[in-house]
Order: sequence, then structure tokens, then C-alpha cells
Amino acid sequence: MTFSLLNSKVARTSILVGLLSVILLFSFLGNTSVFQVAEARNAECAREMLEGRDLIVPTFNGELRTDKPVLEYYGMMAAYKIGGINEASARFFSALCGLLVVLATFWIVKRHISLKAAWWSAVALLSSLHVIVQFRLATPDPYLILFHTLSIYFFYEGWKSGRWKWYAAMYISLGLGILAKGPVGLVLPAFSVFVFLLLTRNFNWRTLAVLKPWWGILIILLVSLPWYGAVHVKTDGAWTNGFFIEHNINRFSDGMGSHNGPFFITFIFILFGMIPLSVWFIRAFANAWISRKENKLILLALVSFVVVVVFYALSKTKLINYTSPAYPFFAILLGTYFSKLTRKGVKRTNIKPELYVLAVLGIAIPTGVYFYTKNTDPLYSITWVAWLFVVVPVGIIAALLMYKKSIEKGLLTVAATFMLTIFMFFAIPLHVLNHQSPVETFKAEVQSHINIIEYKNYNNAFAFYAHNRIPTFENQEELQDYLNNHDNVLVLSRSRDLSYMDSIPNLTCIAKGHDLFSGQYSGIYEKK
Repeated sequence: MTFSLLNSKVARTSILVGLLSVILLFSFLGNTSVFQVAEARNAECAREMLEGRDLIVPTFNGELRTDKPVLEYYGMMAAYKIGGINEASARFFSALCGLLVVLATFWIVKRHISLKAAWWSAVALLSSLHVIVQFRLATPDPYLILFHTLSIYFFYEGWKSGRWKWYAAMYISLGLGILAKGPVGLVLPAFSVFVFLLLTRNFNWRTLAVLKPWWGILIILLVSLPWYGAVHVKTDGAWTNGFFIEHNINRFSDGMGSHNGPFFITFIFILFGMIPLSVWFIRAFANAWISRKENKLILLALVSFVVVVVFYALSKTKLINYTSPAYPFFAILLGTYFSKLTRKGVKRTNIKPELYVLAVLGIAIPTGVYFYTKNTDPLYSITWVAWLFVVVPVGIIAALLMYKKSIEKGLLTVAATFMLTIFMFFAIPLHVLNHQSPVETFKAEVQSHINIIEYKNYNNAFAFYAHNRIPTFENQEELQDYLNNHDNVLVLSRSRDLSYMDSIPNLTCIAKGHDLFSGQYSGIYEKK
């Protein structure tokens, strides 16, 4: 019986999707330090909550952190308990979210469209570098994507089957989405469902009676409200005000720093985020529009995609990770198209134009990596990593040759090329890049000192490796007073020009390095 199950095409395809997901999402997970600022703050916040035995109030470097709700911190704290406080633990549940998103997408498409469409939907996700990167970061986005996606999948399953248990699962997912990233965890999937019901002419009292939204509201509140209420009380409303006003309303209406752009930039984000298979987006959307009436899952995926794109197009703050909840639904549209394109007996379609676009991109990638590393401090010593990306143009050329024999083999060659590139990226280039970071280079020095302080500014990633609060000093008199009364002191500072540190007596510079992807330098100074 077991052998026959494993021998079935469904079982073999499911196992292959699972294995590819595990390899791409979990390999080399702890291979790099948390030099990315958002990762550093999130990972450190979870560490402080764990060590302070506080399940309610998030803090970074001892100060209240209002940026994000608590779900990601709970995930990291659980991983810290099991695997210790390290980079892999901080990212483990993010990768697990990615695995569940891929498997859930495969499952829903297999149930309601076809096995082939499910396979191609999973391939569309797994061959995308940005999808894999998103689910390997210690950030709240993987948790949001998971529960945003599950809430819509569970809704569809309930809508098709008429069984309320799926709606209950949807409401639980919505509550967890709110715990992951706030109101967007409810607003985006709920509005997607609302638009879908309108378009299918099912928004009526009968549908509402089946959905039982009164019970749904209760479930959502039971999941999300206890923590929101507790943090509001424990911080006298400071967290609530900071999160909802500053990080939600103000970001949407006023923008944040330089993170803005034209209306259409959110769509461009998704196209670039889902390369390589996204180059067929015009054909995929045309197919979705034609197929929207015959299969309602395709319509729901199309609606869910558009809702995310339009919502963030209207927002004043635009970041590529904001639009990532659209990825699973875009993958369904792509997967459905490719399943029809590769079906036996279907008239052969010319997909060479998109393959030529990928060929140009394939040449641009290693070329761009070479010139970027050659002209960027401190990366000019690792220009050789560009040669590793030559696999992309070679793979696209192979795809063009395979395409002559079979469209499916050509497309699979494209996907396999990018999956191999993603695996190699985490195995070698990112690891090498990490060793150019001051965080990786100086973290041992930071860990060896008892008293670590900050003057004016510092790279927040060092907080994760200091394992103690880093006191902040804004003026030289206070700094000098501290130095006079403490031994074994390490002073951290960060600026485009660290020359102001030279005027401080009793300090000697023991290390200075250019922060990656930044115009600033991190300096480490020791008391003489």
C-alpha cells in the first residue's frame, strides 16, 4: 500500500515539491550574520523578550519597540528555546512559513485545478530569488504572507464545500495575520473575499448566514485581542499609539523616508520579485481573464493579486516586501497558464520573445554583479563571485535549445537554472559577502567586551551580538565621564565620516569598516 502511494504521480510530485522547498528554504540558514538592519532589530527584540521573560512588551536595546506586533517574536523565541540564540534560529520559522505557503499553494491548486497547474505554481514560487529571500529573513513578512494566503485558501475551500470548519480556519488565520503585522493582516484578505463575492454575485444574506461573520469576529478577537490589549495596558498606550499611528496610518498617508514611488511601481515590484517566470505575465493574465468564469479559484487569485497591488499603489510608502503577499496568487496565475501551455495536444506556442528577455537578463546579472563589486567598497576584492552567476546565461541558452524539442523542457530548464542559482547564491556569494560586513568582522570583538556603549549612532546589528543593553551617549562630556569610570570599554559609532572620533582622548580605533549597501562606516574604539 505504501509503495503504491509513493509510486503515484501525485505522491512523487508532492515529495519533489517538498524536497525542493526544504533545500532552498533551509540550506545555509545560519550562514550569515544578521547584518540587515530589520533582521537585527527583530532578532534582538525576540532575544530581549525571551531573556526578560516578557511575553507582552517588545523592546530593542532596552527601549520600547513599536514597529511590529508580537507573532514573529514568538516564533523566534520558540526557536531560540530549541536551537539556541543564533541566526538560524531567528530565521527558522520564517523558512517554515515559506514551506507551508508553497505546500498550501500546491494543495489548493491540485484540489481545484489540476496536478500540473499545482506543480507549475510551486515552481513559480521556488524559482524566484526574492520569494526565497523573503522566507529566509527574520522579519514579520513571512508570517503575514502565510496567514494572508491561508485565510484566502481556507475561504475558498469553505465556499466550495459549504463546510464551516474551513471558515473557522479562515478566521483563525485572519487573527494570526493581525498578530503578524497589524490591520493589513485582516484588511487585504477580507477585501479580496468581499470583491470575489461581489463579482460572483454571492454577496447576499444567504452567504453571510453560511459565513457566520458574528462568530468570525469573535474568533478573530479571541486570537488577536488579548495581546493587543495587554501591550496597551502595560505600556500605557505608548505601543498602541506608536504602532497604529506612526507605523500604519502615517506610513500609508504620509510616506516613510525615501520609500515612495509612482503608482505603478508596486506592479513592477511583483514582476521583478517573481523573475524568471513572471516574464510571461501578459500571457498569464490573458489566460486568467479567459478562464475566470470556468474556474473560480483563478478568479479569486486574480482578485487577491489586484487587491494587494492597488492597496500599496495607493500607499505613500512603497517597499518591495510590502507587495509580497501577492506572490502566491501570482504563482497560481502563472501555474495555470503553464499547465495549459504544456498540455499534450495543445497547439505549440512561440515563447521565444520571453526567453530572449531572460537571455538579456541572464547576461546582465553576472555583468552587473562584477561592476557592482568592482566599484563598491568593501566588495572590490570579491569580483570573482560574478563568475558564479554565469550559470544563468548558460542555463537560458540551454533552455532555448531545449525549447526546440519541447516547451515544457525549455520552461523546466529555465526554472531549474534559477533554482540552482538561488542555491549557489546562499552557499557561496552571500556567505562571502557577509564576511565583508563589519558586523561579521567585528562581532567577536564586541562579544569579548563587558562594557559596550554607543556614541551618536551605531549599526543596530551589534546589539544582537553584545547580549547586553548598549548605553547611548549623545555628547562628548557624558561619554568622557563614562570612560573615566569604567574599564574594558568598547565604543561603537557609525557615520559617513568618523573623524569626530579622533578628537576624543583615551580612545583608539581598533577597527573600521564600510557597512554593506550603505554610505556609512562602522567604527569600533577601545579605551586606551
